[in-house]
Amino acid sequence: MRKKPGVFTWLLWIALAGCCVAVAALAPGTIDAYNAYTVERDATPTPTALTQSVLMVTLDPNNTPTPTPLILSLGTTGDAVTRLQTKLKELGFYTNAVDGQYGQGTAAAVKLFQSQMGLTADGLAGTATLSALYATTAQTYIPTPTPSPTPSLLSKGAQGGSVSALQERLKALGYYTGAVDGDYGAATQEAVRLFQSQNGLEVDGVSGSVTLAAVYASSAPPVTITPTPDPATLPLLVNRDNPLAESYKPANLVVLRNVLPASLVYVKGSDIQGDREAVAALQTMLLAAKDDGITSWQVSAGYRSYQYQQELFDQQVATFVSQGKSRADALSATRLTVADPGTSEHQTGLAFDITVADTIFKGTKQQLWLDKNCWDYGFIVRYQEDKEKITGYVAECWHIRYVGISHSTVIRDHDWCLEEYINAMKQ
Repeated sequence: MRKKPGVFTWLLWIALAGCCVAVAALAPGTIDAYNAYTVERDATPTPTALTQSVLMVTLDPNNTPTPTPLILSLGTTGDAVTRLQTKLKELGFYTNAVDGQYGQGTAAAVKLFQSQMGLTADGLAGTATLSALYATTAQTYIPTPTPSPTPSLLSKGAQGGSVSALQERLKALGYYTGAVDGDYGAATQEAVRLFQSQNGLEVDGVSGSVTLAAVYASSAPPVTITPTPDPATLPLLVNRDNPLAESYKPANLVVLRNVLPASLVYVKGSDIQGDREAVAALQTMLLAAKDDGITSWQVSAGYRSYQYQQELFDQQVATFVSQGKSRADALSATRLTVADPGTSEHQTGLAFDITVADTIFKGTKQQLWLDKNCWDYGFIVRYQEDKEKITGYVAECWHIRYVGISHSTVIRDHDWCLEEYINAMKQ
């Protein structure tokens, strides 16, 4: 038997029926509104820009924007710093770890590089520094030598940088012509002596504080070249009638041991000096003798000052007095072999006593060669036999005097002594 619908069911059916009636009533208006929206939408186009009213902007192809400069400084980290440290290390400026951190060590290395390359040493790796660092012309690190203290005295036998500096300075001034080798040898000593003699200093060849100060002074004068004597000028005559002043001293004296090879001649005294030109002629002559097989020469005397000649003269007088002679007789006997002060040719620096060690010179092969050949090298045997009355001295075959070849050969050819030659030339 079917069950009759309940009250709730009837209520659902009534509500459903109401909705249908409402839909039926509203449907025509809704459809009309939708159709109107569609017509309006299709009639309104999508807005577009009006190109005639827009400002046209044209890019300049030559105006490339400049990038922000790269500057590496303290505190910077990263690959750029790593690359910087690596390059600095390759060049020898950086010795710490390559860690990509721009610390004090890196800044110090950059400053060192900048200083060597002539850049502003601020420790900042900017464009100029980086360009120089990565360029193919980048320099490797050049250590700055630690300056050594300048010695207050340099003398023969010294070596090192201070000697090289002295040689450079003397060479720049024209006093030294040898090699800059840092060796204070004979040539350097002679250059110092020449500087001292031309600048009013004590001539000892030692570079003490006074000499060094004068050499390095900004006002140090260049060398004064002594003119070559005119061959037509007569040689200097020195004898009792033509004495030299007590103050007379040759300008260009050299120490013989400094300029004459020990293998060529033995110089008896370490302080024996002679005129530079005369010593050069002496060396040429002794080399010629060596070629002829004549060796074993000795130089026993050269330049003597007025004071030293006075000492020698007084000693000889005292010797004769001690042997029982009166002073007057002692003076007369002394003057036969020892010149009075001021009358000795040794004061000119042009005279030398040539001997052979431990033997009487006269009659030796050296004396015979010298007597025959010295004239060809500008020397004369100053005190000859049979000329004693003219010269005032007994013959001395060992005493030679430099006068120059133009004079010596004429003296030889006429068998004159120096006094006779000068008298003949003055007539």
